[in-house]
Amino acid sequence: MNEKITITFNSAILYVIAFLLTTIIHEFLHAIIGLSFESNPVMHHNYVEHLSIEHLTINQKISIALAGPLISLIQGVLSGVIYYKIRKRSHKLIHLLILWISVLGLFNFLGYAMTGFLFKNGDIGKVYTLSNTPFWIQIVLAVLAALLLVFVAYKMTVPYLQFSYKKEWVENGKSRKNFSFHTLFLPWIIGSLIVTILYLPIIALISIIYPIMSGMIFIFPWQNAEGAEAVKTSSNQEIGKLSLLGIGILLLLILVFKFILATGIEL
Repeated sequence: MNEKITITFNSAILYVIAFLLTTIIHEFLHAIIGLSFESNPVMHHNYVEHLSIEHLTINQKISIALAGPLISLIQGVLSGVIYYKIRKRSHKLIHLLILWISVLGLFNFLGYAMTGFLFKNGDIGKVYTLSNTPFWIQIVLAVLAALLLVFVAYKMTVPYLQFSYKKEWVENGKSRKNFSFHTLFLPWIIGSLIVTILYLPIIALISIIYPIMSGMIFIFPWQNAEGAEAVKTSSNQEIGKLSLLGIGILLLLILVFKFILATGIEL
């Protein structure tokens, strides 16, 4: 198999693993906070059903809604710190997985913050409605989230290029853009299609829009790769070899996500 095709395949596998883990952690926190307030939560693959909400106060409902986005923010920040602490020139697949987990956690939070004023059934939208947040504040927060999203996307450019173990893959603008296409952009395209299928059936419109649209910002670091400078190559060729372990973990996660969580687990 062509090395770059293998790299695309490996990165797509890790993208889906990171996406599913992000979703599960996000929904689990909704469920746990609901459980603490005795809302009788039933956790599904991409949403939580609270069977008893009549007794909940507004602040409790806000806490339940905020729990998911906040844990995604914590996930993004912590994994980002871990990535920058442990990364070496070897750049193993585990490093790429941690990078995807960080990026998707941050994008999950920022995406909700950016679209809260549009989707009132989304987590942040519910918070705005419950707290009667003035519309102008919603817009300001959306703009700030959008700016942060672009900043994070800009900072993504070089890390995904540094998994190259051949100098010619990152020696000029054209080759860097091509390598970013295989490590970042194409894995998002493939991965988002897989995740969208796994997200079915549709419960809320935002649930199906999210996996499709959340990675549109990846166009920016892919295009920006052409102008990146001082890209250090890796000494590890693991990303260019098909990861059977990654495939196994992904299949196991899909089974849990689609055949256990999708039917619902009452906590």
